[in-house]
Amino acid sequence: MRRCVYPLCSVLYAGWVLMCAGRRRASGWGCARASRKMGIGMAMVTGISMAGVGAENTTNSPYTILETYRQVLKVEPRDGISAIPQLAPVYNGHAWALSTRWDDSNPNALNVRRKMLENGIRGTFYLNSRKPLEVQRALACALSAGGTCSVGGHSVTHPHLPEKTANEAFRELMANRITLECLTDRPVNSLAFPFGGYRDKTRPEVLQGISEAFLRTRYQHCVYADFVLHNPFLPDGLVSTGLQVVPGDRVVDATVFWTAIEKIRRLEEHSRKTSNCIFLGVHPWQEGEELERLGKIMGTLHDWDDFWHCTQTEYAAFVQQYRHTTITALADDRVALQRPCAYELGSDVPLTLVFPDTTLQAASVDGVDCTLRHVDGNTIVNVPHAKEHGLPVHIDETRNGISNEFPGLKAILDFNPNTGELAFTLTNASHAALSDILLTVSLPPAFDPGLRRWHDKHVPAGKAWSVSATLAAARKGEYWRGGDCYAAAQLDFVLRGERGRLFTAWSLPAVDSK
Repeated sequence: MRRCVYPLCSVLYAGWVLMCAGRRRASGWGCARASRKMGIGMAMVTGISMAGVGAENTTNSPYTILETYRQVLKVEPRDGISAIPQLAPVYNGHAWALSTRWDDSNPNALNVRRKMLENGIRGTFYLNSRKPLEVQRALACALSAGGTCSVGGHSVTHPHLPEKTANEAFRELMANRITLECLTDRPVNSLAFPFGGYRDKTRPEVLQGISEAFLRTRYQHCVYADFVLHNPFLPDGLVSTGLQVVPGDRVVDATVFWTAIEKIRRLEEHSRKTSNCIFLGVHPWQEGEELERLGKIMGTLHDWDDFWHCTQTEYAAFVQQYRHTTITALADDRVALQRPCAYELGSDVPLTLVFPDTTLQAASVDGVDCTLRHVDGNTIVNVPHAKEHGLPVHIDETRNGISNEFPGLKAILDFNPNTGELAFTLTNASHAALSDILLTVSLPPAFDPGLRRWHDKHVPAGKAWSVSATLAAARKGEYWRGGDCYAAAQLDFVLRGERGRLFTAWSLPAVDSK
């Protein structure tokens, strides 16, 4: 189902936040907060007799459109439901999300990952995708193995993006995301800018151009809070971020680290306006004794408060579905959810509902039992995604129009920057039909709209499927039109009962910038 949703960030983050649950440290911040009543994140809900209340897209921005689907949650209360549930802003009703962010394709990241897992800490490694790709594949797969950690985007060649044209910046981000997804068979939804560069004080068009490149790449999360919170070129609430604390890249300074942590705690209400996620960063350069010091910090931090230990990929996906899920109470102890598809989010982390009583004894969705727990007079229910709307199992990019991962699938993307004419053709020469097809084309920053999407329910074996459109050339000048013109198509589909994703890229030498 295609549904336009518009994030109500200012409402959600100004609403109630989940204050405490689960483990607490015997002293310090956890102790001070332990006596508070649990507050639940403001949800978008509807009553049985009320009209639907959703987060509708009033801007018609292509960047705020998500694929959603409907689930019906069946609950088993002892004495009936006393109230409809609300959405928890942190998974499983935890107080905070805790993660890590480590930049660059540095082999020492494997040692940092090992030390993280020894101490129960998880996170995301932001990688480049320079050649040789086999070296990058080995590192990316090792870092993301088992799903305990994930990889994020960090550009292809690690340039200072403000020095690039808008086209070049877009290609650096988009091609990097495509490569990382293909190397790991896992979606990538989070970005760390190389050198932290995304603006030029003397050239305001740079922030706009890099923001357009970011949006057209379909990233949902950025580690740079300033880019997310103080950026007039991003739709409000569309992108999530976090609260970074730095233990030290080469020399670990525990005193500075704990001072930064305590500042977040001391200014908790203000901190939560930025994010409910605290993360360590930024480079995995710690070796020998410094690595052991880093491990000691992580070991102490693990139980410092009631943390959801997650990757930034998971956190980004959870925030998206928290902001973009609607709830409707139905008859017969049922609750209807309209939530984003997992393949749109980049992770299949469950959605967390909070019922304001403890009478609920069981819950199920799609015939699958949900995990639940009772805490502080509430029942917390984690609702898994439906399998048919889950993550892609395999991800590939065509070479000369041909896919190796999906034999028989051929795709051609063509774009004329002089006329704005866009065309995509899929040929299904496999022996099985494709279903539930979603095509997303990301386009050069000089053209509007930045994204175009098409749907189809079915492409039979032996048949072709084509779409076309004409775009407006919205921006002129060397910054917008200089550099190689680049576009990319992302095809999501179901083939033989499994979700797949196929990318097709297109490029052309620099066009006339006048």
